[in-house]
Amino acid sequence: MAANYQHRRRRTALLVILAGTAALSLQTLITPQLWDAVDRIVDDNGNHELDVEHDDEKNDVLSLMEEMEMSDRFHRILIAEDGLDLGGDDAELLAIPGQETGDASQHDVTTIAHPLAGASNGGQSAESYEQLIDNEQPLPPYNIQDAVDSSKMFDRTYALLVYDPRDDAFNALYSKHHKYVAAYDKLTKSIAPLVRILRTLFPERFQGKKSDELVIPISSGDYPGVKPKCLDYYRPKALVGDGNGCQYNAAPILNFGSIFRQPHIFPSMIAMPMPEAHSLPCFGLWAKYGRVCNELRPAGHDMTAKMVFGEEFGLHWETHNKLMLASLVNIQDLIPQVVWRGTDFSYLTIAQPKLRKPQFQEKLVKWPWSDQSKREWKTKKIGGLTARRYTSLKREQARSPQRDNGGAELMTNFNKAAAVSAMKEQYKDLLPRWQAVVLTAGAEVEAESQPTGPDGSSPLPWANMKFSQFVRSGAKISTMGAEQYKEWEDIGFAAGNYMGRRTLAGYKYHIDLGGGGGTTWTGTIQKLAMPGLLFHHMTPTKDYIHNWIKPWVHFIPVSSDLRDLKRKFDWAESHPEQSQKIAKESTMLMRYLTSPEGFEQMFKADMVEPLRRVIEAYQPVSTMHSSTSWRTWREALRNIEGGDALFSATKCSGNLMWGCKGLGKMWLKKKMR
Repeated sequence: MAANYQHRRRRTALLVILAGTAALSLQTLITPQLWDAVDRIVDDNGNHELDVEHDDEKNDVLSLMEEMEMSDRFHRILIAEDGLDLGGDDAELLAIPGQETGDASQHDVTTIAHPLAGASNGGQSAESYEQLIDNEQPLPPYNIQDAVDSSKMFDRTYALLVYDPRDDAFNALYSKHHKYVAAYDKLTKSIAPLVRILRTLFPERFQGKKSDELVIPISSGDYPGVKPKCLDYYRPKALVGDGNGCQYNAAPILNFGSIFRQPHIFPSMIAMPMPEAHSLPCFGLWAKYGRVCNELRPAGHDMTAKMVFGEEFGLHWETHNKLMLASLVNIQDLIPQVVWRGTDFSYLTIAQPKLRKPQFQEKLVKWPWSDQSKREWKTKKIGGLTARRYTSLKREQARSPQRDNGGAELMTNFNKAAAVSAMKEQYKDLLPRWQAVVLTAGAEVEAESQPTGPDGSSPLPWANMKFSQFVRSGAKISTMGAEQYKEWEDIGFAAGNYMGRRTLAGYKYHIDLGGGGGTTWTGTIQKLAMPGLLFHHMTPTKDYIHNWIKPWVHFIPVSSDLRDLKRKFDWAESHPEQSQKIAKESTMLMRYLTSPEGFEQMFKADMVEPLRRVIEAYQPVSTMHSSTSWRTWREALRNIEGGDALFSATKCSGNLMWGCKGLGKMWLKKKMR
């Protein structure tokens, strides 16, 4: 909170200094370029991709591969026996309305039996705890035994949050059988605001020795730290109670991050706001003061607000009467490209460990003349050049490197076209963000091969998705000019200039490419607010905000491997009225959810009700006397199998903003395997 305050002060001070004593208003003075510059200077590093330690991530992947015995076992986890990707693409959902969808009935998934099977309330059935909460139904009762047993299904980023009446404090218990990974930072960051919210919302439940204990299973991280074999347990027709330690039980799990999109994969997991600037801290601010945080308030006149909607900046889908409107405001039509700028980052290693980013030195670029006939070598053009002409230009450049023979750009286009050709052959093995980069390079090559316009310019490529940053030692570094991307940059591939939110808002089409957890914690919310249309990346995971948006109402869904992105773009371009309607619906939704009235509704749905239902479902140790002789939760842990592996890593009072004491990273690493 203090860091966010300092960020707002620095940003406001910079803008005021830049405005000086000019008679112009800040709205008139501040250009998109200035907004981008200020965003870069005081970057709040809000993206969940930042705090990743690559050594830890590499170890996580290696341990996963070892557990999977270098086989395709995990791939089978996400594939049902009828071929449907449980976490990914649904043919009916992805189909363009009014076009052929195929036989959706053949894709039905039969879920395993669990306590929700057949549950109904007034005709409402539920497949998951989230759906029970939405239906205003109680969750199945659970106790401390269930909570401890649930920890066995995880191998990282899981804790039991225990309210101890004796100390009138909350303890976060970690397991020494779990692996220490960098994502524990996210779990730690979730605990303090959660405890404060619990105290604020339910003061009567936490009255010291007058109250019973409360045990809430929680987790966090880019994706749930579930053991692969326990996901296997949730496959259709899986054997129940096979002795692998993955037996389903009633304990709900509050996951402060991304969860599995298909409800039958882990039905007891509930998506909660992420420990990121515009999510969980904003919920904490609302609980305490009833105020919408600056991260979600409309930018424009208020220099401390950050949400870019477009109207405040004169951005419009398409202006038909420019002469009339230009006299009133500075009108700017949206640029008809699919735009994305972000970080070259991993993607959902728990689900797709074999997908990778290419390395230029692997000679992935297969030069086209290798399989050309002599005639093709002389006549077939690639990127505007024949292989023969390219070879000639390259020799000339080697002889006279200082001489500009006008061939440098042509050679770059040739190399880019060759790279696109080679990358398409391995497209299915690439990370989605690299697939987007390949699509962009292909669009640029295609545009450059088209006839130029009256002003001599080439047609605009349909895609503009590039890496503006990469992560090194936990910090974001610009790809432009970086040694790691020099070879790619030399052929006009992958690396792109940084774009701030104000510049991005000037484009007609956006995409929220999933990162480490399969989603983007900041991108989806920000891009829904912008005046352009969002192509939503459908992956095996989802965030809490995804429960508020509907396909073809607030966004256009695209497959996890982006194979249908160009087709969806063409549809949007050929159906401008429908596309604009979808874009307006998403902007209107975000304006509502970030207003005091709308945020209050979201706060109740995504924080109050889940917490209320979990508290009501918990059965204290005092109610278990008929089956046990345990008197306290500590005594219960000493007698429950696996309970002795739990240790207190964080202790919070919940009465103060920073009322938590925790173990340091080095201590945690020693305690955990």
